[in-house]
Amino acid sequence: MKNFISFNDTKIEFKKDLVEKTYILKAISYEEANLVSRLIYEYFKSLELTGIKLPKLIKYEGLNFTYEFCGESLIDTLKKKNITSKYMDDVIEQISEMLNKCSIKNVGMDPHIKNFTILNGEVFYVDTFPPVTSEYLNLLTNYNKDHKKNIKNHLGTWKAKRLMYHFLADIKKTKGLNKSFYQKCKKALRKKRYIRNFDVKKVNEIIEIEEGNLFREGFTLS
Repeated sequence: MKNFISFNDTKIEFKKDLVEKTYILKAISYEEANLVSRLIYEYFKSLELTGIKLPKLIKYEGLNFTYEFCGESLIDTLKKKNITSKYMDDVIEQISEMLNKCSIKNVGMDPHIKNFTILNGEVFYVDTFPPVTSEYLNLLTNYNKDHKKNIKNHLGTWKAKRLMYHFLADIKKTKGLNKSFYQKCKKALRKKRYIRNFDVKKVNEIIEIEEGNLFREGFTLS
């Protein structure tokens, strides 16, 4: 069993074929736990309706959610030295299709490579907190008014229309990934015409926004 705290303010425990997640609130009052729970569940269902591969939600109560285990994080897999070009191409194909489905359905997400897992060759998206919805954004900023602008800018990069560029931005800034992966991703998204007239400034802008908030005192997405 693994036990760790993720960067998304989530306590995660692996138990056999299950993943237990406890979502942690920092700025939002725990009096809002049931509301946040509902928003997470509704967001999960909206992702489900896009048709992307998600872990099965087994049960949830308050801020405790249990999902089926869906493999190893791709951030770990893509740091291995023996991965093949074919393997990378297959991963990119599956992730790009997920991003496109979310774009079409206008559902936002955090497309960081750590939020995708792989099991038996199938890629899953496993991050449902914080929920990318206007109701959650309003709740969060009401409890963290000092960072309202920064929070809106940050979560604005998770919107459906920016998913392709955000994915590239996260790949570009993530250390230790296979050196050719970023170029392969960029080439694939352009070939599929998910990105037209590629503009590296849009990639760098997202990196700047996220890294600017990384050590900003009081900034949180929960």
